[in-house]
Amino acid sequence: MDYVYYHFKTHDISETWNTAEIEAYLHQTGLFPGDALTAQDPFLDISLLNVKSYDSWNGNDYDAQKTNYIPIVTSTASERHPQVQAVLHGLAAFLHTDLQEDW
Repeated sequence: MDYVYYHFKTHDISETWNTAEIEAYLHQTGLFPGDALTAQDPFLDISLLNVKSYDSWNGNDYDAQKTNYIPIVTSTASERHPQVQAVLHGLAAFLHTDLQEDW
């Protein structure tokens, strides 16, 4: 399976979004079962992180209160799925920022 990587980030590293509000928004989409932000079919994995650098981070940078970086992984098979597209575009509108593809 080939993967496609995206991210959302705040305009400035010191700016943050409310983690609980993002989690609530994502769970109301119906795509994510349980507490995890990973769906298997279609495949979509979203992490909510509060990082010190957009260029150097890891999955342990989760903060229950604040998020400033959201890495996203999907597959080439799932990338154009209507549910995945709805979540990605809806999250962009919710956060008032653009989805960016990682190269």
